[in-house]
Amino acid sequence: MSRAVRPVGPVDIAVIGFTGDLRGTGVAAAVARAVAEGVVRVLDVLVVRKDDTGAVTMLDAETTEGVEELLGFPADLPDMVGEDDALAIAAEMAPGSSVVVVVWENVWAAHIAAAVQASGGQLLTLERIPAEDVREALESISG
Repeated sequence: MSRAVRPVGPVDIAVIGFTGDLRGTGVAAAVARAVAEGVVRVLDVLVVRKDDTGAVTMLDAETTEGVEELLGFPADLPDMVGEDDALAIAAEMAPGSSVVVVVWENVWAAHIAAAVQASGGQLLTLERIPAEDVREALESISG
């Protein structure tokens, strides 16, 4: 017996770096707003900090009290990114910096994905154009 699966939108992973601490950057509030509006569903979150001495700390969605307190929203599928990812990220980080990794489902696209599937269609490719490229193109047009 097959079980019904809800429509799923594309899943993105964003790796965002900061000098200093994540707190007060506004990023957590922006993601929390997108979650509240139903635009995205956060699947997993990983926060890596490297202090000025090079000591590394990690918060992930499995430590829900820490992540939810820091970011203001829970993750639905913790452990998509984990300790190995944190160690690889930390190895590349400068002292006195933070990185947040957010894995989210683009819920807004789930209905489109369901319609494609129901019609027998198949997504052949999907590419993201970087926002900076779009910004530059718009600036050149309005020039």
